[in-house]
Amino acid sequence: MAFPFPSPHRFSGGAQADDLPVLLAPLGQLSGDGQLRELIEERRERHAGTGPVWYLQPDQVAALSLGQGCGEEAVVTTSAAVLTWLQLRFGGRTGAAPMATAWLDAEARTLPPSARQATLV
Repeated sequence: MAFPFPSPHRFSGGAQADDLPVLLAPLGQLSGDGQLRELIEERRERHAGTGPVWYLQPDQVAALSLGQGCGEEAVVTTSAAVLTWLQLRFGGRTGAAPMATAWLDAEARTLPPSARQATLV
């Protein structure tokens, strides 16, 4: 996996890296009910496929040393206001990390998992 940082040791291609807002939470807190997936899909539809919200899976969070190393997932966006709304909705911890949007577009386009179907009894 390529890393989103501008250091020549970690990222090649000379992409611009900016400090982007990041929301971190234990796995399932952000993606467990399927609403984050729906939100990202809707934003991508409205913004011609780009929708500046990216989901980082636990392996990506760990590889980037963003979390506490205990199975965390993350959301990255270009808007602090969107991240604040996401934190109010889902909880979690906020921060910022230097990332290139080109890297995020290439490596973090995967949607969060779909919600599991409830078992009817």
